[in-house]
Amino acid sequence: MRLQSIPLALLAMFTVASVASAQSDQRLPVDIYNFLRVEYDDNVYTTGEGVAADKVESFKIIEQLELLFDTERNNTYFGVNYSPSFVYYEDRPDDSSDLNHQLDLILNQQISRRTKLQVKDTLRRAEEPGLVEDDVQIRKNNDFFYNSLNANVETQVVPEKTSVRVDGRYAVMRYDEDDVADASDYDQLTGGVDLIQVLAPNTTASGQVRYTTLDYETSFRDSDSVQVGAAFSKIFNPKFQADLRGGYEYRTADNAVEQDSHSPYVDGSLVFLPARDTRLTVGAGYSQDKSPVNTFALQRRARVYGSFSRPLSAALTLNLTGSYSMGDFDADDATTLYDPATDTDGDETVLQFSSRLSYQVTVRNWIQASYQYTELESDVRPDSDFDRNRVSLGWKYSL
Repeated sequence: MRLQSIPLALLAMFTVASVASAQSDQRLPVDIYNFLRVEYDDNVYTTGEGVAADKVESFKIIEQLELLFDTERNNTYFGVNYSPSFVYYEDRPDDSSDLNHQLDLILNQQISRRTKLQVKDTLRRAEEPGLVEDDVQIRKNNDFFYNSLNANVETQVVPEKTSVRVDGRYAVMRYDEDDVADASDYDQLTGGVDLIQVLAPNTTASGQVRYTTLDYETSFRDSDSVQVGAAFSKIFNPKFQADLRGGYEYRTADNAVEQDSHSPYVDGSLVFLPARDTRLTVGAGYSQDKSPVNTFALQRRARVYGSFSRPLSAALTLNLTGSYSMGDFDADDATTLYDPATDTDGDETVLQFSSRLSYQVTVRNWIQASYQYTELESDVRPDSDFDRNRVSLGWKYSL
């Protein structure tokens, strides 16, 4: 593997600085983690099977820092997680490196004895063809900017019994290249109100109303929707918890064949804690969702997911996550871009699985091995069918 001088110098700089700091006993104002790993990726561009170009495979060197800062004073909590990463590709045409940024901000404010404010902002700036948003992998071979701002205010109307929560979310997606941006840039604004009632210790129920407007750069997939439903949460015992949410959604898409659509939605999850440091989560859901292809205004998506974490020994930990989703694209939801001569409706399935083994060598050092698999099979865009395998080995340490 031949490394260019600039990537090698950057990697050396990060590593030397991190090791030097790790050898010092001085307490840093932030928690800093360094994660250096080597990865094999057999489809770096997630090239579809129907595309004339062959898949591009490459070994990668990934240098990632994670800076964590949080402070709590009086009634205010503030947290920051900033994680830049530098990726060098051994064999990727045109561009051999990426520089990516992830920033998460959290603010919790106890306004009064009965009222609290929570704000969270998620920002991603990346030079890679992938982003997981709402558990769906977005695939565009283009640099992008993504930001999601979430806020809610909750106040107790009846202390320890009845609360009202008002929440909102504003998300934006911006691609760098004009042709990609014209088809895929969007703004999404959601607002809602929950009436929450404590039924018994560790048991709550709520009624919910949500309004969402989705506005694309081109208006083919624009929509407005209203959800009316309820949620239920119960901690049965310290080792078992259940959450359920469901209701009905009414959506208007002006550019669809059938402009008005309605559908039930449901999402439920179970959390098991069978032993110390062991956690199993399983869940399933069904709802109308935004469409990843601009020939349809929406999809009806069913999904199952799960995660498992368990220590295999005092130093070795196993983590597994997986999800399987199936989107139903119906001709009634087609936009004016849909051409019956060349386009088709049908299903699209996405399978994602990842596993990680983490071995704690010392208090500050971990060795991690991981595997990730992604597969897409689609009736509505068959040329985009792809599978992708990634295997990595890395060293993570805390400064």
